[in-house]
Amino acid sequence: MAKKLALLAIRLFVSVNLLYAAIFLKFAGVPGSVALFTQMSRAVHGLVSQPVFRLGSGVFETVVAALLLIPKTARLGAGLTVVWMSAVILSHIFVLGYGWFFVDALMVMVLAVIYLMLTRRHPHWGEPEFFPKTKGNNTRSVL
Repeated sequence: MAKKLALLAIRLFVSVNLLYAAIFLKFAGVPGSVALFTQMSRAVHGLVSQPVFRLGSGVFETVVAALLLIPKTARLGAGLTVVWMSAVILSHIFVLGYGWFFVDALMVMVLAVIYLMLTRRHPHWGEPEFFPKTKGNNTRSVL
C-alpha cells in the first residue's frame, strides 16, 4: 500500500511540475521564459525560433504529464520524462547555466528514474525471462 501511494505521489508531483512549467511559464509567455528560449534559439543560430522552442516544449510537457496521470501509460510518461529532462539538463549545462530551473530538472529526472525503477518487472531468481517450449508438450523445458 505504501509503495502504491509513493508511486502515485511521484506521478502527481512530476505531472504538476511539468504542467506548471508548460501552462504558467511557456504558454503564458512569462518574460523569463521568453528570454530563456531566446537564448536557446540563438544557440542553434536561429534555426528554431523562440516561440517554436517555447510552445513546442510546452506541448510536449503537457502530453507527457497526461501520460503520467494515466496509470496504463505512466511508465511511458516516466521514460519520456527522463529523456526530456536529459535534454533540459544538457541545455542548462552547455547554454543556459545553472539556477533554479536546472535544480528543478534534476529533481524531476531523479523522481522519474525512481518511478521507473520501482515499477519494473522482475523475473524470478534464476529463471530466464523466456521459456522455450518443447515440440511434444506445453511444459517448460529445463535449460
